[in-house]
Amino acid sequence: MIFKLYAIITLCLGVLLFSGCAPQYYEGDNSPRGLFMRGQQALKEHRFNEAHYLYSEIAKKYPKSDYADEALYKKGYLEVYLSEYDDARKSFSALLKNYPSSKWRFDASLWDGVLGELSACKNAGKSVDKSDLSDKSESIRALQKQLEKMSAENEELREQLRKLRQLLQE
Repeated sequence: MIFKLYAIITLCLGVLLFSGCAPQYYEGDNSPRGLFMRGQQALKEHRFNEAHYLYSEIAKKYPKSDYADEALYKKGYLEVYLSEYDDARKSFSALLKNYPSSKWRFDASLWDGVLGELSACKNAGKSVDKSDLSDKSESIRALQKQLEKMSAENEELREQLRKLRQLLQE
């Protein structure tokens, strides 16, 4: 009798656990863990904007929770994926600043560096001022005139050197 009861209970628990009926998270759970689990599920199902929102909520509302640093890292990662590079850099920088002992620190540091270089390359062409170009053009023209003058003097010196050698050979 006890064996049958035990078998029935085990069977019922197994059905609940392995049938997919047991929830991995609760939709209404707005605790850091609940938001994180929902974010993980959204990420797994390729609902990137939803996952981004959930990770952002953790970083904003629960910055001292155990999930905050990983949520901030995943938020930044999703921003890279969504081509929001400036926002991603802010997320990774915030992680580096606010969570110095995070296990995500190294990865965030790499992403921050890569995105910094990308930003520098992207902005390199934008920082050219036209008035600055005209000043540089005038400087280049002045240098070209000096170079022409020096080339002419150089030719004159070569000619004088040739004549001096000719005189010395006589």
